Amino acid sequence: MYPVIDLGKIKIPSYVILIIIGMIGYTITTINLLEKKEKYKMKTTNKLLILSIFSFIILYFTAFIMNSLFHSIEKGEIVIGGITWLGGVILTFPITIYLIHKYIPELRGKAINTFSLMIPGIVLAHGFGRIGCFLGGCCFGEVTNLGLGVVFPEGSPAAKMYPAPDGNSLSIIPTQLYEAIFEFVLFIIMIATLKKNKYKNIEIYGIAYGVFRFILEFFRGDDRGTTGLYLSPSQLMSIILIIIALLIILYKKGKIFKKITLKIESKMNDNKQKFDDEVINKLEECFELVKKGILTEDEYQKIKEKIINDI
Repeated sequence: MYPVIDLGKIKIPSYVILIIIGMIGYTITTINLLEKKEKYKMKTTNKLLILSIFSFIILYFTAFIMNSLFHSIEKGEIVIGGITWLGGVILTFPITIYLIHKYIPELRGKAINTFSLMIPGIVLAHGFGRIGCFLGGCCFGEVTNLGLGVVFPEGSPAAKMYPAPDGNSLSIIPTQLYEAIFEFVLFIIMIATLKKNKYKNIEIYGIAYGVFRFILEFFRGDDRGTTGLYLSPSQLMSIILIIIALLIILYKKGKIFKKITLKIESKMNDNKQKFDDEVINKLEECFELVKKGILTEDEYQKIKEKIINDI
């Protein structure tokens, strides 16, 4: 465990460094998938990246609120602090889809598919984040005697909860690394099957990560609060995540929320008509400038070509 990277006078928490690496990976992956693979305009991609910043802030805030809630239930009093990834995910994902639909006009009606293309980058970033958890010493597993564990140093959260005679921790299951490996494998699968499943990444993530995290919770040994039920907080939220993924599958198949589907299709048609009208109006305006001698024929053709290429 290396909670702090010591650079002399500068000391940087290793978790922060891994989060930064994860965010860089997310940005590169998202730009590549949207612009190079799907031919999104740079302007649209930049809007999505800016929106992503707000979404990650919302994710952190909601993860903080949910973690505080579960620990407050456990203690029977208000407890503030910590974050829980799933608590942020189940609230932030639908909020982000709404924000894409609301504030990026050219993507209205395509918000779910667009967000699906952003999922691989999120998975990659989360994988690096879990390595950061390992280096920081949080999110650890239970004690094990199977030879699959690691010993955390004296002073670490694991050593405080499961102390060995020498001051270090007992042999602990490195659930952080198992989860990181899962995330990286899921990322590779998503990229490898992108052509076939690029608009199914939300459902794939919801079911795959939900099932994995539900099982992983049986091996976690840190204090994560309680739901007041037989399920741990993350197990409860894993079930919710799986249900959301199944609802999206049913929605896409037209089995549920038919009125919403019709409304989205109507909005897409309206946007397309509005866009077509704007293009025609621009071309007519430019042609009028040619008639008046303000633009030359060559200038008009260049403008016309640019407008058509931007469609």
